[in-house]
Amino acid sequence: MTRVHDPLGPVATAYADLVEGLATVATGRTRRGRGDAVLAVSGAPVASLNGVFSPSPEPLADDIAALAESERWEVPWSIQVRGVPGRRVTEEAARHGLTRLDRSPLMVRHADRGMPAEPAGDSVTVRPVSPAELGLYAAVMAEGFEVPHEVFGLFADPAMGRLDGVTYYVAEADGVPVGTGMTAVRGDLNGIFNVSTLPAHRRRGYGRAVTMELVRAGHLVGAPTAYLYASAMGEPVYASAGFRTEEYLSVFSAPAQE
Repeated sequence: MTRVHDPLGPVATAYADLVEGLATVATGRTRRGRGDAVLAVSGAPVASLNGVFSPSPEPLADDIAALAESERWEVPWSIQVRGVPGRRVTEEAARHGLTRLDRSPLMVRHADRGMPAEPAGDSVTVRPVSPAELGLYAAVMAEGFEVPHEVFGLFADPAMGRLDGVTYYVAEADGVPVGTGMTAVRGDLNGIFNVSTLPAHRRRGYGRAVTMELVRAGHLVGAPTAYLYASAMGEPVYASAGFRTEEYLSVFSAPAQE
């Protein structure tokens, strides 16, 4: 099969490898399809952390179907594909009751933007946490996203600290935790995830400060190209930090129960 020119392929592959790595540590429940698709079950009670992930610009519906049918799905799950999903992928998702479709902007800050300048003030400190501190990290992240602690409980496992290329961060103001972030470095790519700010500390620029510090951290280890998946609300904030929307991730999940 002739490969199409796909400059974002390495980013999509890095993301699929990350979710596979998380699931491998958390449950060991991962599989690769005959194509590029990955099945990864982290066990977390959130659809975005369990499912079938295709990094291909032309996902194979049969590959996705085979992986989806190979799992019992005792947790919320999703089918995630790049760009506008085709009819067959949409039908396969619907067959499993995944009729909600959300689109997340994939935003990239290219290496030619340079390393961000060090912050002029010291109102917030962003530091990596040790595996022993992952309980704190997971708790702060859950509070930042305003969800029950068990939603991100898998990140409290010290074993998550052994994931190659992954670093977890806590942001502190006057020694008090105010937010979180995570980087996943693969080659020259720096994936940025889990950027959160506690509700009582929002609108002070902490989220942007965390993001820029994580971009700097990538530059320092030879990963100057940063990427992240944003929410619609976060997209303009990241754009102001030098990120540009390159494509969208389509996420099929079950509709929320009222």
